[in-house]
Amino acid sequence: MSESLAGATSDMTTNPTPTGEQGTPVEAVAPAVTTVTPHFKLVFICVAVITVLTLTASLYIGIFVEKPTEAAKSAMDTCSTLANLGFGAMVGLLGGKAVN
Repeated sequence: MSESLAGATSDMTTNPTPTGEQGTPVEAVAPAVTTVTPHFKLVFICVAVITVLTLTASLYIGIFVEKPTEAAKSAMDTCSTLANLGFGAMVGLLGGKAVN
């Protein structure tokens, strides 16, 4: 048994390059590169801008309107929902790009 181990160690020391099943050298696999296209940038920036604007509008209505009417409350809820959806869309876009 020690002879088989000695043979394996001597083989590893004489042949430091990893080999495949048939003795051919195995090439190192380079990490995948994710490219960001101008179209993706445009969509992401548009979603980010809309998200920030709706969040700002929701905060403005919530902070600066002292006695909000039902319409103001509805607008604030709509802007808050749109901001949440925009954040989810940005996470989805980045996740989808990372998978590619």
